[in-house]
Amino acid sequence: MTKSVLPFKAVLYNPEAVGDLSKVMAPPYDVIKPAYQDELHARHPHNIIRLILGKDEEGDSDTSNKYSRAAADLNKWLEEGVLKRDEAPAIYYYKQSFEINGENHERDGFLARKHIDEGADGKGSVLRHEKTLSGPKADRLKLMGACNSNLSAIFALYHEPDVEPSARIARRIKEAATGEPIIDVIDGDGVTNKVWRLGDPALLDDVTTAMEGKRFFIADGHHRYETALNYKNQVRAEKGLGDGGPDLPSDFLMVYFCSMDEGGLSIFPTHRVVHSLDDFNADSFLTRCAKYFFVDEFFFDGQDEDVARERFLAKLNASEVVEEGKNPDISFGLSIKGRESFFILTLKGDEYLDIFFDADAPEVYKRLDVNVLHTMILGDILELDQKSQEKQTNLKYVKSMDDAIAAAHDDANQLVFFMNATRIEQVREIAEAGLVMPQKSTYFYPKLLTGLTINLLSD
Repeated sequence: MTKSVLPFKAVLYNPEAVGDLSKVMAPPYDVIKPAYQDELHARHPHNIIRLILGKDEEGDSDTSNKYSRAAADLNKWLEEGVLKRDEAPAIYYYKQSFEINGENHERDGFLARKHIDEGADGKGSVLRHEKTLSGPKADRLKLMGACNSNLSAIFALYHEPDVEPSARIARRIKEAATGEPIIDVIDGDGVTNKVWRLGDPALLDDVTTAMEGKRFFIADGHHRYETALNYKNQVRAEKGLGDGGPDLPSDFLMVYFCSMDEGGLSIFPTHRVVHSLDDFNADSFLTRCAKYFFVDEFFFDGQDEDVARERFLAKLNASEVVEEGKNPDISFGLSIKGRESFFILTLKGDEYLDIFFDADAPEVYKRLDVNVLHTMILGDILELDQKSQEKQTNLKYVKSMDDAIAAAHDDANQLVFFMNATRIEQVREIAEAGLVMPQKSTYFYPKLLTGLTINLLSD
């Protein structure tokens, strides 16, 4: 029987060929904006951006396009020694050091191969918590088919609830990472990224044994995981293997595994911006909200907006968001176009959840603030149906609080919702219940750097 997690022969950049490794790395493809894409293309002729997010060109066709160019570059770089494949299987310990609000943090884990054990019934050891869209999956499938590789890792969490801290496999791996790292670069966000190659057979056996039978929660990379599953099924069908027969390299994908028990996990909120609504009336909207939510208003008069904003953010981010009698778990901030104030909306009582959610829905699902926002406010009060929400017809997402504040000052936007971060235990409980959150419910920081390792799906 195939082990769930295995070492692999990673493809890595050859520093002798490319020089400064920081010049060839990039963030994940789905957070790269067009201007930064251009910058990365210009930064180095071998930047990983040319593989993960190539440019469309005039005259492209079904057979000659950014996907075929990525495959050609990958093969050329391997032939020229720009990229080199390790000769022996290993796992790759990956540590990130970063700063949040002036405080130093570290998050670590390891890169390895994960067997894709999900079948037609949708069940397997990998649990998902966010909805995915068909467009990004189609794009990634074309790229994977052309390159026959995992060019970037998905980010998965695991849990060792019954293991003494000193015996956790995460500790064993960290202790084995001695000496100088094989990669040591600082990314565009100022995060230090270090990687160690670990190939001791005894350690590798310990890792595969410790990870056997575990369930893994996708933190980042839902589209890439589903793409890998689709690619696995596609390749097996082409070879006439179905669900049986021997394992193929395409039955695996590259994963960064991070322990939920060791700390270092930081989840940022993703804020919602609503725009281009027809016949939007702020008074009517607030009146409808007040049926279900307490509405706390923080006024400013142009002279002291900063003061009002600081009071508003302090209240929003406080553990006791509002006074006794209100529900601090289900609340979010709000800015409305034309109003010289901020608002905090807090659910009046759990009985309102039963109006909008199925009676048998788990409590953690009903009480998740992003679900309440998307179901009760976006869906019911603003009448944005599920399809339009997923297509982002009147909705866009911003990551930072500064960007959300800036969006609130943009006259093109009508509403900005300031969200609190989803907690890690909520992510785990949602995934274990077999449920999914709305898009952009979690933003794990920092992002994994792309270009550290590549997993070729060939022998």
